[in-house]
Amino acid sequence: MKYTKVNYEYLLPKVDKPSRYIGYELNAINKKVTDKTINFCLAFPDVYEVGLSHLGIKILYTILNNEDNTVCDRTYAPWPDFTKLMKENEIPLFSLENKIPVKDFDVIGFTLQSELNFSNVPYMLDLAGIELEAKDRGEDDPIILGGGPAISNPAPLSLFFDAIFIGEAEDAIVEIKDCLFKLKDASRQEKLEALGKIEGVYVPLIHDDSDEIKIRKYSGFSSYEKSHVNQLIPWQQTTHDRYIAEIMRGCSRGCRFCHAGFFYRPVRERNPDEIIERIIDEVEKYGWEDAALTSLSSSDYSQIRGLLFNIFKRLNEHRADISLPSLRVDTLDDNLTALLNVLGQKGLTIAPEAGTQRLRDVINKNLSEEEILEGVRVALANDWRSIKLYFMIGLPFETREDVEGIVELVEKMISISGKKIQLNITLSPFVPKPFTPFQWSGMLDKEELFQRVSIVKNALYKYKYIKVRYHELQSSMLETILAKGDKRIGYVMKEAFKLGAKFDGWREYFNFDIWEQALETVGLQLEDTMKGYALDDKLPWDNISIKVTKDFLKSEWLKAKEEQTTPSCIDRCTGCGVCDNETKLDFSTVEMTEVIENLKREEPDNNIELFWYRVFFKKQGGLQYVAHLDFLRMIHRILRGTSLNLAYSQGYSPHPKVRFGPPLSVGVQGINEFMEVAFYQKYSPETVLESLGRLMKGDLAVNRVIALDKRNKSTIEESGQELIQITPNEDCKVDFEKIIESYDNTESFIFEKLRKKKIREVDLKKIISRMEWNGKSLLIQKKLQGASLFDILEYLFKISRNETSSFIIIRLDFIF
Repeated sequence: MKYTKVNYEYLLPKVDKPSRYIGYELNAINKKVTDKTINFCLAFPDVYEVGLSHLGIKILYTILNNEDNTVCDRTYAPWPDFTKLMKENEIPLFSLENKIPVKDFDVIGFTLQSELNFSNVPYMLDLAGIELEAKDRGEDDPIILGGGPAISNPAPLSLFFDAIFIGEAEDAIVEIKDCLFKLKDASRQEKLEALGKIEGVYVPLIHDDSDEIKIRKYSGFSSYEKSHVNQLIPWQQTTHDRYIAEIMRGCSRGCRFCHAGFFYRPVRERNPDEIIERIIDEVEKYGWEDAALTSLSSSDYSQIRGLLFNIFKRLNEHRADISLPSLRVDTLDDNLTALLNVLGQKGLTIAPEAGTQRLRDVINKNLSEEEILEGVRVALANDWRSIKLYFMIGLPFETREDVEGIVELVEKMISISGKKIQLNITLSPFVPKPFTPFQWSGMLDKEELFQRVSIVKNALYKYKYIKVRYHELQSSMLETILAKGDKRIGYVMKEAFKLGAKFDGWREYFNFDIWEQALETVGLQLEDTMKGYALDDKLPWDNISIKVTKDFLKSEWLKAKEEQTTPSCIDRCTGCGVCDNETKLDFSTVEMTEVIENLKREEPDNNIELFWYRVFFKKQGGLQYVAHLDFLRMIHRILRGTSLNLAYSQGYSPHPKVRFGPPLSVGVQGINEFMEVAFYQKYSPETVLESLGRLMKGDLAVNRVIALDKRNKSTIEESGQELIQITPNEDCKVDFEKIIESYDNTESFIFEKLRKKKIREVDLKKIISRMEWNGKSLLIQKKLQGASLFDILEYLFKISRNETSSFIIIRLDFIF
């Protein structure tokens, strides 16, 4: 039956990080799928903690759910351990909010941020029970929609997608939704034909190579009308666990290797006052410890300095931090470095990309050697301990002298630093990308790349305070194949998936041998997929226009060949072709001054009297699969989001003063858990309960609050007991009553337990004070220390940990 919830929770105790699959994020939008709504499921083809860090998919999630006739849910690529269990138990790929098969949605929308995610598209389609090739899908299948910067060349993925959107989707996603809502009962062919008429949408089964598809730009970026409000707050720590403020879109620099720099043109800025107000509002309401200012080139935001200082002043009041953007070294001065020091910065990041000025001119980096070396002097003057350096290997027109120039530049840094700074160098192979001036370039073969990497590594090996890392060469080769490929690469990808390709961005699963075998099966030579193009060749992506003209890209290629630079388009228009009446450079007109007085952190006063409260709460449902450390992190955030005068620890990274009760094991619910929280101000228990109740509700809800005095702090860990109820599943054949009777008739029940590499004997008679079976559930009262519930089940009842995955286990209470 359609829209039936998938039963999968019983498998979660068996997998790594089960909180990947539960949903339950704060600010999640729980709209129910119906036959009368148009239903989207946004899919991110990578693991949950990576996908939830991506802002773009969350923006679309908010926009769609703000539409009355629309439901938008989410799904992420299950990690292989869970995939194995899903297949063994015939569980299809499901959505997080509604927990129904993704196949039941009207649209599944994939966001592609990296070519190394491509193989996870067939991986997820297969898990969903959906035909891999678009041509094989029937009337009841959802529309498979693709988007994101990595799919600007849609040819390699055109085999799998019904429709591919090119550009920025804030406006277009509503247009796509309206189109499909009107045609909800129409045939699949009618839907595809209608989608093909929307600007920016490429439909592989309808369009041919002569049909030009023009990119869609979002002209309303400067306002916050279509943004992700309020941001999702996950239980599990994500890759970027912070509030994200996109301050600017686009980049004016024109680095000739950078796809994003051309794809997201032109530069558009947000009002700095609005940025600050949004950040402060979310920090106050949801307790974010960190706010990140993101863009492709944040140093070029016209008010970046005033914005940084003013945000710091406001966030400092809330004991929250700023994650600074990757500032260019030529923007640093005494005031800015003073702020960096207050924020605890101990290192500097510089991306010269090339070792010689000649090659930096070729790639249009516009960063001089003196500016790079000045960065080292700044680090020394501020007692910073490390510098991260990023270089590319195998750039177009690169010579051996350019590679050796990396070594020479690093040795100049050593000379300046006097061996006082750790240098961490990362070498990345150049990957040619579509819609850049270097799109005509090929990629060097693995042997030549390794030789060039070795020149740097061998020359710097003697310096013990220098670490040189390089990206996996074959991984970069796969990026090139997928980024610049034609439609034949889709069949390569299908073959690779059949051979086991998945999670190619993860070292533990990437296997280039699979891709070489798939290329051979399709009849392609690896060398042919890596070579470049002539300027007059027809390119696989020539049917796509990102508004940056091909003539401009050609002129930049020729200027690179002549070692000529092009200025930032902020300084003067470079004639790239992207600006028009609808979309053009858009700078904020608000001016901000640097507020540099009192540039210091607020430190808690240890002499202030603290008022402690014991908060009792329940943790049930899917939250039973949240690991204890993730749970602590979320509780800290919830406490920070209250209006109460919370007490903090001292140090660089202050945390709320809170003592937690004994932790729950994953898969165990609790209906009367507790924590003890300190405030600098005395409140009534009702006030504390009401303030916490704004965010602690549903399956995590406050039961009651009591005030503590200095004499009744909890000592439960040493002397307390817990009362636990275990309800086995119907398949359990254990005779609990008989085992309990036998146990009661013994004077001792000893088993051996390995603890801290030592085997010790444990007597359950000294731990269990009460044990009953009522015909349905087992009730155990036991000491908190000595043996876990799962020890008792294993050694007394012969029930393994895996067998308890479908049991209902609830900690009912504590006995103080």
